[in-house]
Amino acid sequence: MVVDDEKSIHDITTLSLKEFTFDGQGVEFINAYSAQQARAYLQATPDIALMLVDVVMESENAGLEFVRYVRNELKNSIVQVVIRTGQPGYAPEDRVISDYQINSYFSKTEVTSQKLVSLVTTSLRTYQLSLALQQALAKGKKAESDLRELNQDLEKRIEERTKQVSRANQLKSQFLANMSHEIRTPMNGIIGMANLLLDEPLTLKQKKVAGIIRSSGNTLLALINDILDLSKIEAGQLVFELKDFELNALVHEALALFKIKADQKGLKLIAHIDPALPSCLAGDPVRLKQILVNLLGNAVKFTSKGRVDLGVCLAKEFKAHILMNIEVKDTGPGIDKAFKARMFDTFSQADASTTRKYGGTGLGLAITRQLANMMDGHVDAWNRPGGGAVFKVGLKLKKYSGVPSLKDDDPFSKEAQSVLLEQIGKMDINILVAEDNPTNQKVISLILEKMNLFPDMVAHGQAVLGKMAKKSYDVLIMDVQMPVLDGLETTRIIRDKHSLVKQKNIQIIALTAMAMDEDAKACKQAGMDQYLTKPIHPQKLLLAIARALGL
Repeated sequence: MVVDDEKSIHDITTLSLKEFTFDGQGVEFINAYSAQQARAYLQATPDIALMLVDVVMESENAGLEFVRYVRNELKNSIVQVVIRTGQPGYAPEDRVISDYQINSYFSKTEVTSQKLVSLVTTSLRTYQLSLALQQALAKGKKAESDLRELNQDLEKRIEERTKQVSRANQLKSQFLANMSHEIRTPMNGIIGMANLLLDEPLTLKQKKVAGIIRSSGNTLLALINDILDLSKIEAGQLVFELKDFELNALVHEALALFKIKADQKGLKLIAHIDPALPSCLAGDPVRLKQILVNLLGNAVKFTSKGRVDLGVCLAKEFKAHILMNIEVKDTGPGIDKAFKARMFDTFSQADASTTRKYGGTGLGLAITRQLANMMDGHVDAWNRPGGGAVFKVGLKLKKYSGVPSLKDDDPFSKEAQSVLLEQIGKMDINILVAEDNPTNQKVISLILEKMNLFPDMVAHGQAVLGKMAKKSYDVLIMDVQMPVLDGLETTRIIRDKHSLVKQKNIQIIALTAMAMDEDAKACKQAGMDQYLTKPIHPQKLLLAIARALGL
């Protein structure tokens, strides 16, 4: 575009560039005789590569105002602007170039035909490069915009997926909690009645039948506990306790659980405990025992003849802790090579026939590995050269300089139980039990009667409040899930300083089929003093009552 109010300038420019080509192509001229006319042409043809602009036209600064319009309002930074003025005094070169983003500046007298050709050539080449750069930047911005939109979409999807996973975990946790409650409730009747039956004078055949019922119930309970443990581990909710314990006693307790099964199969069950190990350690004895039980149970289950050896040895000793190795060796069929890579995976079995022949869910080894990892340890397994398998668990345990608190005066020992029963028998105790399941009501009543305690029985929390309004009680044993008014809400009402309940400080023992950690926390937060899970363990119930009475 040539922008000049002198027709002769247009003619000279056209004549000088008549034969001009750029990259094999000719050029098209647009002739504007005023800045106003140039604006109109530019709106109609925005892709102009070069403008040769005069300064003084309809006004002294018409050309410069036109350039300002192009640069500032149209935001066109790539069109090449060359000032070609006949009156340089109105627009000094140094000011014009800096203030108006001019590419070149000439007076009309110095622009010869040859110079004009060179000027147009270099200007078009610069425009071409600027256009390519602008297109590249536009593509970059488009890619950046697309990437931003993709990230936003991805963030939304991740957020939605996170919500779905969280919701799924909540549903799974709720399902497991409900499943635990629904299964433990009838199991309380099965195991509780079996225990009560075994305390009666029975024939050998009757004792055997009752023993099978109790054993089957305990097996089912162990499976439920495995599933709940796995759920807690996956949710990061499994908490390890730090308690002092006697290692030898813990190991022999675990062995005792499998002695009858090993004898029935004709297996030798042998243990060796390294004398270099400290007799007293600090850690979570329940989880350590769980590892021992899982390994021993696995070995006894798969070994049909021969022996199972348990070795516990000191690997390394430090000032405040030790590294301990547990090895369980058996003379069973060994580990199939194809199965070894996934043997510690959840619900993993060697093949379908394994479940049919040996039973189990495939959770024991998976839980063992995860427990070991959480105790800064590791698990490994391999086949013995002479046949059979070896399972090795390395664990980190703290040292303990004192003596374990529970020995001969263990409250679960028969002697301690007799002492507690005698003390309770001398007391005039009023106990209120809230339980909606008729079978469980009967089980609890029979267990308490053996302690020479005869409770009042109600089926829901509203009835608890009614009973407490008429009678004073020493202990309240209460289920959590009940109709009308549940155990948690009932406890809150009792503890509420504004309620009409007089015995606000009564000892409340939760006895529930809800066995998750959050259930125990909910009971404590509501104001319950102790927490027991079903199936009811008579000795634990006895100890809870003794604690409630301050014995």
